[in-house]
Amino acid sequence: MISDERGMTLVEILVAVAITALITGTLVTAIYQIYQVTGWGNNEMRVQHDLQNAATWLNRDVVSASSAEVSGSPGGDSQMVLTIPYFITDTTTLTRTITYTYTYDPVDGHGDLVRISGSSKVTVARHVGYIAFSATDTVTSAITITITSQAGDVTGSATLHLDMRPEPTPTPPASP
Repeated sequence: MISDERGMTLVEILVAVAITALITGTLVTAIYQIYQVTGWGNNEMRVQHDLQNAATWLNRDVVSASSAEVSGSPGGDSQMVLTIPYFITDTTTLTRTITYTYTYDPVDGHGDLVRISGSSKVTVARHVGYIAFSATDTVTSAITITITSQAGDVTGSATLHLDMRPEPTPTPPASP
């Protein structure tokens, strides 16, 4: 019989496997949590970016507009056409139009808010789950817009109350 053989007993192997499983489980849980928090943070940033971007563009355009034509249904496909005076002379007022369109995609559960000005087309927000305008006809003083954005399991919403500028009226030249 050999008396100087060294080896590991079954108890030592079981303790080593248990410690390894505990360390591995802790590392996997930590990595999973980091992944989850990062995904949630990305979704939160998408939602906030969409709401801020939409608010910036809408505020800029609606405040400059003298009237808005709103059509469509709340939460469904809708459109807002803004009339913006940009050159006023003694007898005429030149205007341009900016159109905001929202097309809801029931498969994705959200849609895009797109701004069209002349030949320029800009997607203002990509994860819009709902948009509603305060009226569905011609608006000339103020408009309230409610926007909800959703990315993953993160949802955010904003209500914008924007005042329009009054319709400019050209003044005839003063007679000498």
